[in-house]
Amino acid sequence: SHQHQSLSFPIPTSIYHLITYHLSLITTLCIREGYAISIPDLGSTTTSHFFKSSRFFFVDMISLFGIPKALILSLLLFLSTCHSNVASLSSQNSNTSVLLSGGLINMGNTCYLNSQLECAYHIPYVRKMIVNPKLESACSDEDGDSTSDDSSSTSNPSLELLAMSNLFASMQKSSKHGNGDPILTPATSTSILCRSLGIRVYEQQDAQEFFKLLLPTLEYPALSDLYKGNHESYIAALDGSKREKKRSEVFLDLSLDVTNFDSVHDTLEEMFTSGEVLSVKEGNGWRPAKGEDKVDALKGSTLSRTGLPKILQLHLLRFSYDWNTDVMSKINDRFSFGKELDLTEICNDDDDGKNNENDMIYDLQSIVVHAGEYGSGHYYAYIRPDARKKTWYRYDDDRVTEVSFKEVKNDAFGGHLRRKKKAKPVGFWARWFTPQNDFGWGGRKSSAYMLQYVKRSDIPLLYK
Repeated sequence: SHQHQSLSFPIPTSIYHLITYHLSLITTLCIREGYAISIPDLGSTTTSHFFKSSRFFFVDMISLFGIPKALILSLLLFLSTCHSNVASLSSQNSNTSVLLSGGLINMGNTCYLNSQLECAYHIPYVRKMIVNPKLESACSDEDGDSTSDDSSSTSNPSLELLAMSNLFASMQKSSKHGNGDPILTPATSTSILCRSLGIRVYEQQDAQEFFKLLLPTLEYPALSDLYKGNHESYIAALDGSKREKKRSEVFLDLSLDVTNFDSVHDTLEEMFTSGEVLSVKEGNGWRPAKGEDKVDALKGSTLSRTGLPKILQLHLLRFSYDWNTDVMSKINDRFSFGKELDLTEICNDDDDGKNNENDMIYDLQSIVVHAGEYGSGHYYAYIRPDARKKTWYRYDDDRVTEVSFKEVKNDAFGGHLRRKKKAKPVGFWARWFTPQNDFGWGGRKSSAYMLQYVKRSDIPLLYK
């Protein structure tokens, strides 16, 4: 009938005899009633922890120093039995396709790698493709664009892909061991992948550049195709001659200006619905062909429904170069984004799109955050393991914490929080002892650097 279920034995001297003679009785009771056991050692300075599923109390195991071997074996047997019971209970409602990672170990300065890999791992279809590259053919068949050239990557995977597959297989094994609870899930080392990619683990790298270079390095076209989209660049004469040039450009991510705009939608709207006028009077007119006179023209880009990728990565341009001071600096201006990204009004399509409305709507799946300044700082990720649900986790290397989306926004939007109401004046002592919530978990220099969205119409494929 209690809110938290636990059995607590506060006296070390009496618990020894209790466990030794009545171990079977206590174990049976805990398994039947779903209890966990807490055994604090009042005289010990070192405590090891037996972690729990979210419905159980945190459990401390007594220090092993000075305890008889028979008692240690009995205690370990008991805790192992309770661990299995907790795991089985937490797995009853688990989704087999949606797994929770226990985090990745930071090998030095590999937080940029960890955060990007966590974002990829928590899309079930991406994980399955990497663990088992044979799924490439299934992906190609569903898309209807399979080619004979792509099949070579399945029969002869690169060493980098094999290392990536080994890492994701290890993460998957740990995830299944944890049964849906990241606290029970062991963290995984990336040492083999780092050696395979030639990464110097003590050198900080850019998270966006790393992933953009990783995809072609793996030589796995079906995987790259999930992230690959295209937009059309054009230049059109404004003299009524209808002269124009168009070119299709492939992208793995889209880079967004965070200085002149306040949100993702506003930036994308400016990028793909507005154009730049090239004026002859200003000296930058367009010459349609060699030898012809320059004319006024409109230069821009358009985005279409058919050019949208299954997984859309947005790169927020947080780092800027100052030509006057020759210094790179970080832009931490507030820049908002939503859990849903509707590109219906941004895409330039001839059809009305009524039958394909979900093809232009994306759901936010993960965020890579950078905290600190340019050239230093730290990367971590916020991830929604199931894009159809509201549960979010913060993956800070091997530290995993469940968070609300409000916490995500406070940390990832950047800048100060904008308060709807004017703050009430506070006294001297209140200013010192009242916690200030002007910044998110990462502090005053944390802000989103990469956003990853999944296309709503492809969620049945990506999360099957």
